Amino acid sequence: MLHVKPVIDESCEAFLRSEGVELSCASGVDVALYEDERMIGAARVSFAPDTAVLEAVYVTPDRRGCGFGDFLTRAVMDAYTRSLPLFRVAYKSDYFMKFGFTESADGMTIKSEEITFPSACGGHR
Repeated sequence: MLHVKPVIDESCEAFLRSEGVELSCASGVDVALYEDERMIGAARVSFAPDTAVLEAVYVTPDRRGCGFGDFLTRAVMDAYTRSLPLFRVAYKSDYFMKFGFTESADGMTIKSEEITFPSACGGHR
């Protein structure tokens, strides 16, 4: 079973280092993605005034292509758009266009209230 949870200890950092991921992101909140009890992904979110900033998303190579990165990204966006008026991604990726993000000088940005969560399975749009 998949589940995500904010992490307040060093476990995400240790996980990412064990995966060979360089940690050059701003400090912030780490969110871990678990499949059963095994950590298979992590995301880092930092904060600026009125803005949550998605700094990075990582999923282990053996679990990529299964939709887990999408699951983690959507969970992070849903959690932080409920309390802050803006959401920014610190890098540019066409992936975020489907949610309504637009490119900005420092990544991609959207007003939290404008995010849509499209479904590839024909569910809610």
